[in-house]
Amino acid sequence: MLDFDPKKKSDRVLAAALELFKQYGFRRTSMDDIAKAADMSRPALYLLFANKTDIFRSLSERFHQKTLAMAKDALTQDAVPEQRICAAIKARMLPLYRLAHESLHGQELSNTNQSLSADISASADLLFLEILSESLQTAINTGEIAPADHLAARELAQVLQGMAQGLKPMAFSAKDYERLLENAITTLFHGLKGQRKA
Repeated sequence: MLDFDPKKKSDRVLAAALELFKQYGFRRTSMDDIAKAADMSRPALYLLFANKTDIFRSLSERFHQKTLAMAKDALTQDAVPEQRICAAIKARMLPLYRLAHESLHGQELSNTNQSLSADISASADLLFLEILSESLQTAINTGEIAPADHLAARELAQVLQGMAQGLKPMAFSAKDYERLLENAITTLFHGLKGQRKA
């Protein structure tokens, strides 16, 4: 998913580190391992990154930058708000879910991210909230959607983001998570109001 430029030494390191982290986990991967996989010496590696934590945080930043860019692109689609929002949430959430749940050491990587890169994740989540809020506000202004009880765009974005996070432990796979996201977003946008039977 990440676009690494093999001509850039730092990108070679990040690409090598990502594969090693996925295969062996963060703890078992050494700077020696990363240097060898990136085809460079340890001194050359340390000129680029201070330590494994520095590399991991750089990878976290790249992941969040990529998913946020994909989400922004999804919101420019020529589609109804429900489809745009659904595409944006999937673009943001699914790659991160796959990394955490479909990698051999996904749980360790998820825990490591919480301990080493929680600030990066929090900033990215806040930015995604702002992106969603702006898109929803535009849809409200144009009359494409009309939230009940004068729900503000930011509040609706918070509901959507919280829903997407909350569905993660309910899913059995990335495909299942995608299905749950689609169903939840469809339900939210269509509402549950029915017609009272006589």
